[in-house]
Order: sequence, then structure tokens, then C-alpha cells
Amino acid sequence: MTFIRYGAIQLVAYGLDMGAFLLLLALFDNQPVLANVAGKVVAGTFAFFSHRHFTFQTTRVGSKAQALRYFSLLAINIPLASVLLSAGLYLIDNPVPVKFVSDVICVALTYWISKRFVFRTDTHPPAPADRAQGARP
Repeated sequence: MTFIRYGAIQLVAYGLDMGAFLLLLALFDNQPVLANVAGKVVAGTFAFFSHRHFTFQTTRVGSKAQALRYFSLLAINIPLASVLLSAGLYLIDNPVPVKFVSDVICVALTYWISKRFVFRTDTHPPAPADRAQGARP
């Protein structure tokens, strides 16, 4: 269920990312890397709050630590996606499909890192009652 919620939020975030990318691509006089970075910042900010409250439901855990981890991940993701975008533009002269492919490559890695390190909770589920009391079978 977490992956489904993650996917739903990522679709909305990707709409923001691609929308900002297309708008900024026109405004920045065809500068795809700059438009990519700006679009990812917009989408990343939305995604952090949405994943925190909806996807992973970790509002009881320290928000500052999560924000630091998430935006550190974003600080790695943006250059990685931008390098993939730049490399892809050497092969294909259309930034929109190249951006899409580079973003798809980054999604699985970002999900795994987000789940394991960014939105993790240090609490463990309670032990079953028969084990909590030290009962023997």
C-alpha cells in the first residue's frame, strides 16, 4: 500500500516537475538543465510534505531530521537527473522525452532511499502478548 501511495504522490509531483520544466524551458530560452533543476525543486518541496503526511505517515517523527535527509536526497537526485538529461541530449535532440527517461531511472532509487532512510521510523511494532510477558510455549 505504501508503494501505491508513493506512486500517486509521485504522479502529482511529476506533473508539477514536468509542468514547471516546460514553462521554464520556454522562459529560460531553451535551457533544459536549468529548467530541470527549478522544476525538481518545486516538485521536491511538494513531494516532501505529501510523502511525510500521506505516503509514509511519519508526522510523529522529527520533521527537521526528515527534511534534512529528504533535501539531501534531493540535492543528490537533481544533479544525477540533470547529468542523465545532459547525456541524453547528446543522443536525442528533444528535451521532453529525455527528461522523462532520466526521471524514470531515478524513481526506483529515490523510493528505496526515501523509505529506508528519509521517512524511516525508529519504532518497532510491539511484541506479541505471549512474548512480551516472557511466556514460554
